[in-house]
Amino acid sequence: LFSGRWDKKLLRDGSGRIFLDVHGDCFQAIVDYLNELAISSEDERPKTPTIEDDCKPILAQYMMLFGLTAIPQIPQLKHLGKRRRQRISTSTRKMHRIAMLAIEAPEVNSKSPEVDRFAKEINEAINEKWKSLHALEEEVTSLEESFKDEEHFIGSLSSGDKKDIITLNVSGTMMTTTRATLMTVEESVLAQQFDDTKWTEQGNSNSPKVKEWTPEDVTNWMKSIEGIPDVVARLFCENEINGLELLALDRDGLKDIGVTRAGTICLLLKEIKTLEQKSQDVSTLIEHSPYCFGKILDYLRLKQLHSQKLIKEPLLPIISLALIERFEKVVKYYFPGETSTTILGHCGEIVDDYLVSTKSRYRT
Repeated sequence: LFSGRWDKKLLRDGSGRIFLDVHGDCFQAIVDYLNELAISSEDERPKTPTIEDDCKPILAQYMMLFGLTAIPQIPQLKHLGKRRRQRISTSTRKMHRIAMLAIEAPEVNSKSPEVDRFAKEINEAINEKWKSLHALEEEVTSLEESFKDEEHFIGSLSSGDKKDIITLNVSGTMMTTTRATLMTVEESVLAQQFDDTKWTEQGNSNSPKVKEWTPEDVTNWMKSIEGIPDVVARLFCENEINGLELLALDRDGLKDIGVTRAGTICLLLKEIKTLEQKSQDVSTLIEHSPYCFGKILDYLRLKQLHSQKLIKEPLLPIISLALIERFEKVVKYYFPGETSTTILGHCGEIVDDYLVSTKSRYRT
């Protein structure tokens, strides 16, 4: 993924940064593990990445997704929530840890009959060449298959257009994902809200983006700033400064176009910085609990990876018992009717703070 050969294919945001639609804390745990691994000897290997119990199933999926061998142990349900309040899983499936998995490829006999019609030395030389050619052919075939797998992985995990990267303001908590993730469950309210036939690029409005401003737009903006003389605004007009150039201006650049007063330079630098931040901080408001919506988003991310055949079917979310009712309401708001079972499942009754029954406790 980060070898360099796929850089031009990786999805990037508006600032040119590589974007992966994954759980931030889980990915950070993997990065921390790799950082420690890089400075560890063979005799002192780092421990398996750790994270809160309710996120361990997600971390386990990511570890396998990225081909890492140290799989975090997923705790049994009865042990969940011992450290941080009570938690339950909405999944009726037991959680297991794969200790070892052996895969054997079927033997393929690609050897040609040995040559024996010439002198012994010649036969041996020819047969040795054939062996080398067969070995090389197998290596090339293996590399071709690896390249195809790698290409599929990159295309499935990190592809698309930057306009499909969606920033959400979830009651003050910023979350970023892709439109494809939000549309994973086609019948959901989220899928309808971000449908490509209805969705326009985030931040799109009647006014152009700052980077697309003309010199006239820049001049009008300059005139609207309190404390900036008209003579300074005219300097920008005379130098035909457009929006892209405006955002690139620094102290020396302002002096080059004729702005000399120190106070005016400082004021302009502050206003330009504020303008740049506002042009980037465009988000869609989600007025729901960040905890509940975050759990939904985490599950949809895994479902999207599963639909790309990159991971196995994910476990249903593990939810804090104190927030289970609120979580139900948020899920049923975005996933009405039977679609709510996609995330809620048919979980059991709670006895002694744990999920022990197979009866459905969710009403549709």
